[in-house]
Amino acid sequence: MTSGIKKHIICMIIMLGMFGMVTGCSKKEDEKKASDAEPVSEVVTDTATESEAINDTADTTIEEVVTTTERQPDVRTITITATGDCALGPIQTHGYGGSFHAYYDDYGEGYFLEDFKELFENDDFTLVNLECTLTDRVVYVDEESDKEFYIVGRPEYAGILTNSGVEGCSLGNNHTRDVGVEGLEDTEAACDAVGLLWAFNSVTAIYETEDGYKIGFVSSHVSGSVDRENFIRNGIEELKQADVDIIIACCHWGEEKEYYPTDYQIKLAHEFVDLGADLIIGNHPHVVQGVECYNGKVICYSLGNFCFGASHFPFDFNSMVYQQTFTFVDGELQPYIDASVIPICVSSTTETNDFHPVYLDGERKADMLERINTYCAPYGYVRFDEDGKLYYAEAGEVQKESEQVEEEQTDE
Repeated sequence: MTSGIKKHIICMIIMLGMFGMVTGCSKKEDEKKASDAEPVSEVVTDTATESEAINDTADTTIEEVVTTTERQPDVRTITITATGDCALGPIQTHGYGGSFHAYYDDYGEGYFLEDFKELFENDDFTLVNLECTLTDRVVYVDEESDKEFYIVGRPEYAGILTNSGVEGCSLGNNHTRDVGVEGLEDTEAACDAVGLLWAFNSVTAIYETEDGYKIGFVSSHVSGSVDRENFIRNGIEELKQADVDIIIACCHWGEEKEYYPTDYQIKLAHEFVDLGADLIIGNHPHVVQGVECYNGKVICYSLGNFCFGASHFPFDFNSMVYQQTFTFVDGELQPYIDASVIPICVSSTTETNDFHPVYLDGERKADMLERINTYCAPYGYVRFDEDGKLYYAEAGEVQKESEQVEEEQTDE
């Protein structure tokens, strides 16, 4: 074999060896890749399992959250308190001694409603009938007028109300013009100066609670006047258009010193409820009249007097304050009636009127509640229990009352 052939064979052997080495390396790398890939495959499998587990857990958690945080209805309540006549001043025939002026000068503005300040501050809205003119003008008595009494107080007397928790007043009565149009304007200005809302004839008022609910009220001395009746009708419609939540119609009507409403009062009250009033508050008789529930709304025909500076010896010292709590569920007024009457005396002593109303208690409270129920009897099933809470009497109870009334009338 020649040396050239030997060299060729040797070269072939070397090349085959190198090829084997390369192939072996490639196989090892593949095996290494395969070996490295196996744990990756396991990781991917574990990750998928964990993902499913997480999804299952998430679904369970959401279901639990939905179950535990299921939306509850939004329940809100609004408590409104209403009183009888507030005559914050004397009549023109009173001297200074023992007058409303003298009591104010001696005891200050906090004296008069001291006992009711807590009640008024703890409700959402307190409404009174402001039965007077607040002005510094001289009272001019018109000798040709049929008006017998002029009730006039000082402008600063409006603070008696606001500093005792009163938010609104009705000016629709027969004494806000006792010093003419100028005196009425002074009264309105005195109310505005202390932030006391007022309503009078074509001017309605809206009070907004801390929760954003709106209480609207309209007021007029409606007795026998179609034009004044229309102030109430139009006012109710205006407040409906303003989208208020509660509408109160303040009606000055009826006959003085009469404990039962006239047919005119009843007819008009029913009409105002049908038009959209949620509560009717009546005044003017200076004595308490009955309470009626008509079409799910309460009518207080007369709340009598409250803080009454116009008389040293009122015809009836006993009276009442009315309070009702309105319930809203998701913004909708509910048909429940949660109401009470609070028997009061307009004076802390019955020897003379000291213009300091107080709560009645004990036997005097029980007697007044019995009187109120008597006044309510002709107008349906509304009665008040020993705590003053409104309830509906059963038919048997009403029948028994009717029989007692008939017996009393027969005996007379």
